[in-house]
Amino acid sequence: MPSSFGWLDSDTEQRRRMLEVVDLFSQDGTVDELGTGAIRDALSHALFPGTSVVHTRLRYVLFVPWLLQRAADGSAGRDAAQHLRDLEVRLIGSLLAGGEPTGVIGSQAGARLRRMPSSVYWSALGAWGIRQPDLSVEGYLRRRHDLARLAARTAVSDDPEAREQAPGAGLDPHLPPPPADLLTRATFDLTPVEEEYLSDSIARATAGSLLAWLVHHPPPELATYVWEIATLGSLPADLAETVDHARRFHTAIHGAVLLYNLLLARRRSMDEAVAGYESDLALWRGELQSTGALDGWDRVAWWTTVIRLNPEIRPLTRVFVDQWLDLVTSDPDVASSTDAAHLVATRERQIKGGRARLANQAALDHWGGASGLRRLDFNWSVARTHLADLYAARGVA
Repeated sequence: MPSSFGWLDSDTEQRRRMLEVVDLFSQDGTVDELGTGAIRDALSHALFPGTSVVHTRLRYVLFVPWLLQRAADGSAGRDAAQHLRDLEVRLIGSLLAGGEPTGVIGSQAGARLRRMPSSVYWSALGAWGIRQPDLSVEGYLRRRHDLARLAARTAVSDDPEAREQAPGAGLDPHLPPPPADLLTRATFDLTPVEEEYLSDSIARATAGSLLAWLVHHPPPELATYVWEIATLGSLPADLAETVDHARRFHTAIHGAVLLYNLLLARRRSMDEAVAGYESDLALWRGELQSTGALDGWDRVAWWTTVIRLNPEIRPLTRVFVDQWLDLVTSDPDVASSTDAAHLVATRERQIKGGRARLANQAALDHWGGASGLRRLDFNWSVARTHLADLYAARGVA
């Protein structure tokens, strides 16, 4: 039996997740003021695994391993990490030279860029089976270096049966080859070979998700929200139910965020903002009715789905959401409801303690007039761009 060996590599996943949280908070309107982010993330990961709010274009999923391979092959030891950074900086210039106007990570920062594409897309590479799940960027570079040293010291037997089984460095050996102009005039356009590889990899690794279904079922139009896609009637029943839960939660929880901002505006005596948020809440009440977001919602099935997706949802989060849904079901005019105001204020104190704006004047004074207002789409805006890149390469959209 051929012998084999491997590495036990400690991944930097926790650090990556913290960086992603920082990136999320830096996006306008995305701050999770009322502590429902765990529900949002559970649904996002179920519907569109591997996607992240900091993703821009899909071809980065290939750029990163191509540059990793080049960095490892052209450097030794610790120099490989610096070589990779230099290559990622060169990629910025290459994409700009290729005429890409948007989506270029580092287009403004250039060599000063702090979080490189290899960090931004590393999770996607793991989720979509393009790298080993226990591998870090640094671990890959070390493996390639160690493999090269091992190969240089190891005699190769003439008998194939006696040869040791060579370990892989951690990236999918079936990656399509990089283009010749990768570091001179690159674009985000996928070639047919790249599209086929990514479609197969994503659909296989995320089987059962909405992302996998959409890879194989291009809709006639990529709508603003995923539940607005006309062809979802042919979804499997369990997936359709998850999408419906996401739609209902998207609509229902937005009222709590609007009310939170209204309460802050009232505390600050910002009359124009108060009028604006009261108007927004009136529109939201109309949306609740026109969409039927609360009508016939099986909340037992809803929580069964959410807890299955993330068993660590905190009980206080569940209590808050249930109380909010109960309240707006009985009286959607939350702008004038003392019960609704108390619920939202209590929830903020649970989340922030002494830093709660509704209880701390200093914190309130730093409020900019709007916070956490971006509507939940569960990473659909990112998945939509990725799917558009796949579809464009097929010539179907």
